[in-house]
Amino acid sequence: MKILPNRRYHKTPRPLRSDAYTVCGYTFESAEATEQSKYYGMFRKFPHRHEPTYSPADERIVFAGLQPLVDQLFYEPITHEEIDETVAFLKGRKVKNDGTFADFEFPEALWRRVVDEKGGWLPLRVEGMPEGSVVYPHEPFLRVTATETGFGPLVPWFESTLLHVWAATERLTAARHFLKHTFELIRRYEPETVSDEECLFFARVMIHDFGDRAGASPMESELVSRVHNYVWFGTDTFRAAYQNWKNGAPAAFGSSVKALAHRIVQGYAEETDCYNTMYHSADGNELLSMVGDCYDYWSALEKDLIPLALKAKNSATDNANTIVARPDSGDSVDMVLGTLQRAHAAGLMEDHLCADGITRHVATNLRYIVGNGESFDSVLQITNAALDAGFVPWRCGIYGIGGHLRNNINRDHMSTKFALCAVGEDERPVIKLSNTPGKQTLPDCHVLRDDIALTTGVTLVTPGEVGVDALVTYYDGSLEEPFGSGFTDDFLTCEARVVREFDEMPLTGGKRSELLQGQVEHLIEHYRG
Repeated sequence: MKILPNRRYHKTPRPLRSDAYTVCGYTFESAEATEQSKYYGMFRKFPHRHEPTYSPADERIVFAGLQPLVDQLFYEPITHEEIDETVAFLKGRKVKNDGTFADFEFPEALWRRVVDEKGGWLPLRVEGMPEGSVVYPHEPFLRVTATETGFGPLVPWFESTLLHVWAATERLTAARHFLKHTFELIRRYEPETVSDEECLFFARVMIHDFGDRAGASPMESELVSRVHNYVWFGTDTFRAAYQNWKNGAPAAFGSSVKALAHRIVQGYAEETDCYNTMYHSADGNELLSMVGDCYDYWSALEKDLIPLALKAKNSATDNANTIVARPDSGDSVDMVLGTLQRAHAAGLMEDHLCADGITRHVATNLRYIVGNGESFDSVLQITNAALDAGFVPWRCGIYGIGGHLRNNINRDHMSTKFALCAVGEDERPVIKLSNTPGKQTLPDCHVLRDDIALTTGVTLVTPGEVGVDALVTYYDGSLEEPFGSGFTDDFLTCEARVVREFDEMPLTGGKRSELLQGQVEHLIEHYRG
């Protein structure tokens, strides 16, 4: 029997999944806000400066990440044990002016009511834009309301958790805009005989997720990295692919190939023996990714990888295998062009007439994957250099991106905000003013997605105006079936929105109706006196 110490990772009680000032906020909440509070979340700007394929005129943000957060917060009822643990933790947490410590305030009685009267199901309604849909700056993408009077202090409780949607959303937004750019590039060069679907396929296999080890935490790799497969098929981050598979993703969405790590090559006295072992162990019709820079990449390419590719090409039984050369150091443009030029000289290319009338070369049994600190910008540089050198890069190789997929996203890029918009049983509208342009908030409003709204760009209206609110229910603790379509949409439903509906949406939106603008101006006048 094993003797174990105390664990070093502990599941945090849900009442503690909040900021400290939220935990104690009930002590000075207004009577109206205690009765009922309504909050919304929005992005205050588009991250235009942060990726090379963002157009200044295009403000389409692709929303994602709310489903798993709602799952973590609401899928299981609250228990007295969680409340007990919260109370125990908060003892001695409040710093006082004389240097002593007191118990931190916590609305224990209100949380006990959730367990005793509601069976642990929080009396909240969480609504949001559907996963994978387009939103615009200053549009609410999230709305949280109490379903019963008196539970107002619990409405903002999970603000800090729910706003973590910023990470998945910015990562997905960058991915979808890059897909748009690469599809249009491929379409310009491929002849009319190649369909749009084939061009889209080429674009969707271009980027492979190398970023599992780049995540700030294992949870990030699961909850944020999963959006990669809404856009691209390939990933080495299998923990994210697993989450998608459990939500209905076919195996293609989260697939990979056999690949050598440096350590595998180094385990052989001669790297040639490693490459031959991998080649001869293949089942046939395989893509075999062979890292070549343990010692000298050009030597490995010319001495081992090209001969194996020629063997596959000339063999009656092995010709379905493809060697994927992986240069993992040096200048990526030089490494890719040098690989393609040597493959062409060895007879491992075929001609391909492009739409611009120029015949370029495409790979047969030797391709490349480059992942040497790549970014979307470096991928474009390599792609354009290969086209200029006479190759069709999407028919020759793909790109592995690791850290850039998550290092170049930041909450401040889109300025994510959670704001109070109404209080009291009569839902009195409120706003926050600001001396900083763009930080002013809105009263309660609906987001429209009908044809008129999308044509005019007027997508924000007062709740009383004509139009169906686009926010759907993710969770409603007052219902017998508390999880709505926002939560239950499966992977393929969300993926279809990301890939298909994106192109149907206008470049901008988020304009206010005259009635809503009038309400805002009235509130400004009221608050500024």
